[in-house]
Amino acid sequence: MIPDRSPQIPDEGDVPAPRRMFLREPGWRVGHKLGSEREFCYMMAPGQDYYHRLLDGEVYVHHGDERLCLACAERRGLLAYQPRGLGRAGSPAGLVIEYDPSAGDSGPGVIELDQ
Repeated sequence: MIPDRSPQIPDEGDVPAPRRMFLREPGWRVGHKLGSEREFCYMMAPGQDYYHRLLDGEVYVHHGDERLCLACAERRGLLAYQPRGLGRAGSPAGLVIEYDPSAGDSGPGVIELDQ
């Protein structure tokens, strides 16, 4: 007997609704792993003591040589599912902390903006 190899169509209740995803940190880019070249995620998954491979066709984020699968990027806090509110791009909404070199030894050298 030949096994049935037709794809299983899940019930509508089993399919998660598509969500929009937002990359929170500036400098990170989205990549698409193609081919059989060995590339690894730069973060270990919980319960693993090794770096796992990025698989052919996988979508990942990268910054320089650092690559993260989407699951690890989410655990690291790089991904969000709600848009950031209006404000200064690349900064947490409502607060920006920057170094103030003019403070010298008299102060903490930090100024707070956009409160």
